[in-house]
Amino acid sequence: MHRRRRRKEESGEGGQDRWLVTYADMITLLLVFFIVLYSMSEVENQKFNSLLDSLQTAFKGDAVVTDSGTPPGSNQPIPTMPKHENDDDDKEEQKLDELYADLSKFIKENDLSSVISLRNLPKGVRVTFKEQILFDLGSAKLKDQADPILKAVSQIIKSVDNEVSIEGHTDNNPIVSSEKFASNWELSGARARNVLLRLADKGVARDRMRFVGYGEHSPIVPNDTKAHQQMNRRVNVVIIRKGDAAES
Repeated sequence: MHRRRRRKEESGEGGQDRWLVTYADMITLLLVFFIVLYSMSEVENQKFNSLLDSLQTAFKGDAVVTDSGTPPGSNQPIPTMPKHENDDDDKEEQKLDELYADLSKFIKENDLSSVISLRNLPKGVRVTFKEQILFDLGSAKLKDQADPILKAVSQIIKSVDNEVSIEGHTDNNPIVSSEKFASNWELSGARARNVLLRLADKGVARDRMRFVGYGEHSPIVPNDTKAHQQMNRRVNVVIIRKGDAAES
């Protein structure tokens, strides 16, 4: 009897131990399972975040592509797409440089630097004609001597297809009431318009050109002397860079 009771007690204790081992194994497996799920979700989040960063960067124009799932801050290199230069912009700059050189050569060879100046500006190439080479004082009628000059300039302008802006300027002397123009603004606009029409007659496409009159409101020097007033009476012909033409 003593041995039989002892065997039952040993048998009961052993069964309880096996149940605890099974329970511990199940808990361990569940823990591992959730750790694996969590790790997988972290990897997917990193890939998703990496994809979002790549798309945002691509839409900004930097064309950076990340598809390795590498988390931010990793030392692994991120592949990038090569950046290509804009060949059209380069070609346009080359044409404008050639146009500037041709205009400069024309001015120098014809000894016109005292009445025509040339600037290469961010907006475009600007040719400035002083009043006396184109018009008499207070008049918008082009002088005869202006015709061959504008003809030569038009031939150079036709070497490019950029838009052209013709800008008229005057000094601040008021127009005499008996004159044809009621204000300096109207005089400057009429001068710019007549230069545009002459360039059109010489072959520059009309749909490339526009004109504007500024009157006395955009002087390059103060109108405090006659010499300065003479400098302010001018017409600009601006060959506009294409990017600036699209924004204007």
